[in-house]
Amino acid sequence: MNLNGRSRLALVAAGIGGTAVAGFGFAFGRDIYNKTKKNVELIALVLATVFCPFVGGRGLVRGHDRGIFGTIFLTVLGSLILIVVGFCAAALLLFGVLVLVNDGNADSPLPLAVLGGFVVTAIIAGIGVLVGVFQRPRRLKAIAVAKFNERFLKENGFQETDGDDITHYDAGGQSLRFLEAHPDRLVFMAVGRRGKRAFIDLDQDGRMISYSGVD
Repeated sequence: MNLNGRSRLALVAAGIGGTAVAGFGFAFGRDIYNKTKKNVELIALVLATVFCPFVGGRGLVRGHDRGIFGTIFLTVLGSLILIVVGFCAAALLLFGVLVLVNDGNADSPLPLAVLGGFVVTAIIAGIGVLVGVFQRPRRLKAIAVAKFNERFLKENGFQETDGDDITHYDAGGQSLRFLEAHPDRLVFMAVGRRGKRAFIDLDQDGRMISYSGVD
């Protein structure tokens, strides 16, 4: 099965595959939750204030492999929604702080909270945009390489499986197990042929340039 509609092998060679998402362990997460559950709303506001505008600003410009609908609804609208969510969180957070500082004075802190939320959100979103601009050339290059590798695999008759023992078949029907990736080649074991290997050679950008067959 392809990963997000693309060959995992093509992504690995392009340098954008194999991404792992790490999370808290259950026990550790439970302890953290027990210690912070009384302030979970405050923590959520702080996180939304910081991360939503940053991710939204970065997402607008960093480059994606999406069609027209994905670009409209995810890249543009999705990123703008994140920025708006960040603004609302920042304004609400500042409003709460100003209420505490004013200690019940008659002057409403709402206009100042809105203005402060706008400034904070603009700064954080701007940082996200700068990071996205910096990442964009490398991401677009990796996406282009991955698409090139997709064509290479298709033109050379490679089939990708969901298995662990057999991960691929080549054009001749030889079953292969993907072993490891090096900067200049991908290494496979020929299943059922003891000690035999096969290689896909890569150029300096990760493009697949040749398949050795079983050696």
